[in-house]
Amino acid sequence: MKIKVAFLPYSPQAVAGDICVVVDVIRATTAIVTLLDAGSDRVFVGGFGSDVINARAAVGENGVICAEQDDGSPPLGFDHEPSPSLLAGLDLSGRFSMLATTNGTPAILAAVREDAALILLGSLRNLDAVAQRALAEASSRNADITIICSGQLRNSRIAIEDSYCAGMIVSKICELACHETVELEDSASLARGFTNSQNNAITVLTSSMTGDALSTMIDSMTSSFVRGSTNRLSFLL
Repeated sequence: MKIKVAFLPYSPQAVAGDICVVVDVIRATTAIVTLLDAGSDRVFVGGFGSDVINARAAVGENGVICAEQDDGSPPLGFDHEPSPSLLAGLDLSGRFSMLATTNGTPAILAAVREDAALILLGSLRNLDAVAQRALAEASSRNADITIICSGQLRNSRIAIEDSYCAGMIVSKICELACHETVELEDSASLARGFTNSQNNAITVLTSSMTGDALSTMIDSMTSSFVRGSTNRLSFLL
């Protein structure tokens, strides 16, 4: 079993047949875990610039639709921006949700188009669960694992918070593998090495380019990114 990391979703990394873990720490994957924790029965994933009418039709009148423009604010007609700290305060029991972001949801949809065998969504909040599921699925299917970082600026630049999370997932899979034969490609070794060189997740979040842009909110947001392990695994069916 090989473990690979794509530092951008459109890297020349073949993922067909792989177990893919998509990571967007600041927005999409953390937000989706948060929506599920808030009680949402189902989360729909849309691309950047999703149509508000179609989004509302998917979730129903009592559903919640979340999206962002390039500056992070919600487009006209959407209920909320996809902020994990904001979404954590909602009660979504028995309701559907829809999420569209600038980087994370396009990365998820790209993995769908590239015929990944299974797509898991990883964040700092569900590290244990996603690593366990990725390893179990890869073992049972005799498949490789590719961790896909969503990046920033519409998937055009590497995001260090996603790279850090990818390295955490690589380390956790290696820890769980025990007697499994796991081979790290250079990209996975690089991600794990970067993660091991950092002091902690909050330092990475607050020093990242995205975190700096959100500096006025970062103190209240970091707990939503790293508070414990939800042990809730979110994946796209």
